[in-house]
Amino acid sequence: ALHGQFSFIDLAGSERGADVTDSAKETRIEGAEVNKSLLALKECLRALDQQQDHTPFRGSKLTQVLKDSLVGPDCRTVMIANISPSDIAVEHSLNTLRYAYRVKE
Repeated sequence: ALHGQFSFIDLAGSERGADVTDSAKETRIEGAEVNKSLLALKECLRALDQQQDHTPFRGSKLTQVLKDSLVGPDCRTVMIANISPSDIAVEHSLNTLRYAYRVKE
């Protein structure tokens, strides 16, 4: 029997703290948590790629949720970086592309 799993994770809100125009503390905290999750995901992917003894899945809720999709002999993981063609969002699009490139390394 075949088994498949799709996980769609929306990481909107990963703006840098200085870019957030809303000065609400909750908005800044949410952005920081998303960035923390992105860093943890990058570290997990790097550990898996380098076949390290330990993979830090406990670094965030995101990596805990994705663990089943990242480990196993027949696992395939694809990251889609969604960017905007609008010049208004150029900085956010560049940040997204930079992150996707760093994860690929």
